[in-house]
Amino acid sequence: MGKNLLFFSLLSLFFFIAKQGYAQGGRVDIGKSYVNISKLNGGGTFNPGDTLEIRVTIAVKKTTSYTAIDSVQVFDIVPAHTTFINNSLRVATNQGLTYKGPFTSGIDADQGSIVGNNITINLGNNANGTRGGRIRSDTSKPSFYKSHCIMMACYRVRIDPALAYGSIITFNNGSVKYKMVTPNNGWFTNTFPSSRIILLKYSNACEDGKNISAASDSLGTFASGTVQNRVAPLGFTTTYIKQNISTGQPNDYYYAIVNNSSPSGIINTHAPMPESPALNRVFGLWDISGDHTSAANTAMGNPPVAPGKRGGYFVLVNASYNTDLAYQETLNNLCPNTYYEFSAWFRNLCPRCSCDSNGNGSGSNGFLPYPGNDSSGVRPNLSYEVDGLIYYTSGDIKYDRNEPWKKFGFTFLTGFAQNSAVFAIRNNSPGGGGNDWAIDDITIAHCGPSLTMNYNPAYIACKEVSAPVQLSDTIRHIYNSYRFYKWQVSNVGGTIWTDMVGPGTSGIGTPVLVNGKYQYVAVLPAFIPTYADSGKYFRVIVATTAANLNSTSCAYQDGNTTMLQIVTCGVILKSDFAQLKAKIIDTNKGFITWTTTNESDIDRYEIESSDNNLDFIKIGEAMALNIPSVIYNYTDVRPLHGPRYYRVKMIDKNGLWKLSSIVVLRADVQFDLIAIKNPFNSGLSLNLLTASPALVNIGLFTEKGQQIRAYKKQVFTGNNQINIDDLSALPNAIYFIVIEQNGNIIRRKLLKE
Repeated sequence: MGKNLLFFSLLSLFFFIAKQGYAQGGRVDIGKSYVNISKLNGGGTFNPGDTLEIRVTIAVKKTTSYTAIDSVQVFDIVPAHTTFINNSLRVATNQGLTYKGPFTSGIDADQGSIVGNNITINLGNNANGTRGGRIRSDTSKPSFYKSHCIMMACYRVRIDPALAYGSIITFNNGSVKYKMVTPNNGWFTNTFPSSRIILLKYSNACEDGKNISAASDSLGTFASGTVQNRVAPLGFTTTYIKQNISTGQPNDYYYAIVNNSSPSGIINTHAPMPESPALNRVFGLWDISGDHTSAANTAMGNPPVAPGKRGGYFVLVNASYNTDLAYQETLNNLCPNTYYEFSAWFRNLCPRCSCDSNGNGSGSNGFLPYPGNDSSGVRPNLSYEVDGLIYYTSGDIKYDRNEPWKKFGFTFLTGFAQNSAVFAIRNNSPGGGGNDWAIDDITIAHCGPSLTMNYNPAYIACKEVSAPVQLSDTIRHIYNSYRFYKWQVSNVGGTIWTDMVGPGTSGIGTPVLVNGKYQYVAVLPAFIPTYADSGKYFRVIVATTAANLNSTSCAYQDGNTTMLQIVTCGVILKSDFAQLKAKIIDTNKGFITWTTTNESDIDRYEIESSDNNLDFIKIGEAMALNIPSVIYNYTDVRPLHGPRYYRVKMIDKNGLWKLSSIVVLRADVQFDLIAIKNPFNSGLSLNLLTASPALVNIGLFTEKGQQIRAYKKQVFTGNNQINIDDLSALPNAIYFIVIEQNGNIIRRKLLKE
């Protein structure tokens, strides 16, 4: 809602389930909601033992004239599988700040009572233990800008701690009864529909990997464009109505799709705020922002784009009293017995939309800010539903200048034969100052394991040597579920894949628990490649069932492949290369040095280069000295543009030859890990490209983030080969290597076998 209000006193989960009740042209809005007091930070699922607060919100609104209702009573029944908490009956502002109460449980002079499981809370001026009082829109409190009165009737329950996960709690209908006094006269009863939540144990089934989103409207990203206001409406069901952005819209119950949230299109996110009159910000208050998709900094999102520039679209929502649907669609291509992530990114748009209970806005004299000097107003709050069951709520989304974009979501398991479901995200906060938010990157994604090939990205074999190739893929997941696997091969650059056939090309793994994850290794039977096999790609796909494995939409793969390269290696000579190094000199020239061992009867060295690491040409030569200790060098005077690969060919006096390893120089990259031995066994070997001579810090960490090794290595400009040899005692597991130089950081996942 594009105005301001005093903030909610409980850091909690809030979801506004019931549809609203209307009377006399929308003068009275009514809703029912449930706050998970046990989840104080960041949202979550519902668990046994959680404390919930049930809330009925009543908004009496002024339209062309004031509205007055009388004899206002709220009735409800404590839900089954929950227990009423004594001294929890109260009346609160729309942000949860206690206005009256708490009340005793008995029928006495105060406004609340419980008899058996039957709750009664009487509201309004002169309300007591037996009858409701009067609420007038322009004079009653809590007041919203002295034109509306918004209050909540509340009580708390605790979910049975012994209740099993998967249990469903049904919230009874409940009702609000009142008499309309002005402008018309008559009795009204608003009965709430029943609502259901499901208890779900939180898990991060997607922590190892996931496929792209199956959500509609450009996979939930809303596409991009050069026009600030996207022409097309949302590509899924929503109860909000589309409007173009301006200083006064989107209005309550409307949305806009934009690539810049400033009505004027300015890109200065620190422009003055508040504005009077509004010029560059919606209502003179909302943030100026870009979208979230593919942001380098996921917490900050993307900067806004200037008019006429292409930028990603995102959705601005001005939510109010109603529990409107922000997103709803039915997906019919789900995979049975499979974990999915249902998530989205949100941003609280308004830093100063609060209005206190006396009706004073955040910019008014006498305004009383919420504790902590918070004047942002009603915090957005969203619930996530699957097939009509509420699984998860976001909690109250605080206004946060430092990390404005926040991801909320959960994972769930489809039924054994389930292939469709209805997904929904719903507004759950009451209206009245605030509750203005942005949404982007809606994701409904197939969760899967990590797949780590023993050679990645390529296995290089020699054309002259007939040696077997042994490929394997290590599959790891939080659950013992992805047991079915199949090897595939691609002859066309990894774009079209076919199933491999024969013994050992498919099967059922036997996962074992390794460092908290279920792991097994799929091993492809060894084969001897030919030159014709060069360029083939190999991968493993996995699934939770045999049927899913044979389905192109349900078999899982994470893009991890191995390419087979068959190269000409020459013949074996008694002499060998000890080291090959390269660095950049004179800004853009390559300088190559190499040393040898057992140098005997060698005629010359030919220096070769390539721009693609495949097609090498001779660029120079050096005559061999055939002495015990010598360092050779060569300067490539050609200007360096992009990557350039170097190798040296050793040729003896009979014309026999062998090739060195390959080093690379890149003028456009200052700090890069060119190659690393993965998986590793007793030691690590890596090639590190650096722009200047300096120390680098190398750390080796366990999968849980514990540092187990630390090294400092001196490097030089160009390609550096670094060896780490003290790793044989480490257990076989997943590790991470972190390399740092001058604030630049490289992080890679490794497997020890």
